[in-house]
Amino acid sequence: MRKLFTLVLLSTSLLTWSQVAGDSASATTAAKDTAWKIGGNFGIQFNQSAYSNWQAGGINSLSGNGLLLIFADYDNGGKWSWKNNLVLGYGVSYQDTFFTKTDDRMELSSRADRKISEHWAASAMVNFKSQFANGYQNPGETDPNKRISAFMAPAYTMAGLGFTYKPNKAFNGYISPVTAKLTIVNDDSLSAQGAFGVDPGETTRWEIGAHANLTYVKTLMENVDLKARLDLFSNYMDGQYKYVDVSFEMLLFMKVNKFITANFAFSMAYDNDIMFDVNNDGILDGPRTQFKEVIGVGLSYNFGHVKKK
Repeated sequence: MRKLFTLVLLSTSLLTWSQVAGDSASATTAAKDTAWKIGGNFGIQFNQSAYSNWQAGGINSLSGNGLLLIFADYDNGGKWSWKNNLVLGYGVSYQDTFFTKTDDRMELSSRADRKISEHWAASAMVNFKSQFANGYQNPGETDPNKRISAFMAPAYTMAGLGFTYKPNKAFNGYISPVTAKLTIVNDDSLSAQGAFGVDPGETTRWEIGAHANLTYVKTLMENVDLKARLDLFSNYMDGQYKYVDVSFEMLLFMKVNKFITANFAFSMAYDNDIMFDVNNDGILDGPRTQFKEVIGVGLSYNFGHVKKK
């Protein structure tokens, strides 16, 4: 059922992209006459290597990544504005005899702002994150006993009230003194282990704390763009305020021509509630700082109200 849901969601996303891309000219024209700006980007990358009687050795491999970004922003030039973003990403790699994931994410975020001064606004924010498919302790595994994540396990929902500071077009800072965070572990085996900070046997965990979201978007030079985002969360409950959950993402986007792009993506995360079996002996050794880095060249297509360079 989960695989079917994943397939339907991906298919729906791609159909949405195709429909909007096909009507991109009319969508852009319509956006000029309204307060809404709707658009996005779809990119896909492939990498392949094959060896036969190669003296230096090597492993046959094939990998692919897809990323869909959609935004819908409202701003009529008055006091109110509303920003919405959807990110869907999935990637797989086949090496010799097994498949493994290289990317797996879904994220929906929404923030409404009411301007209170030139650079400040009162804001309400909601964010949802999860993944599509199972994750395993080692690449190529399919043993349920070695599963470390799954669809909606974990899933994170955050909602809060705060203030947004925007001194220029490049920087945007949101600070919330009161944010509710819900962790969902909708998987019986992971729930029984108390994974992702839930009590053993429970499927949810509530936290109340402070949240900060800082974003920076800048064109470094012609056809080279930088986007960075830092998320911080500190839980007030159970004396956990001394631990800060950290999520950092950076994307360097380089445009070769209208359709071909190259990018470098780096992610770092730390969550004191996520434990790791470092020695692969069935014993959780504690939280660890997580890193992910991806370099790729592939095809990309903008649609809707996206500035053409």
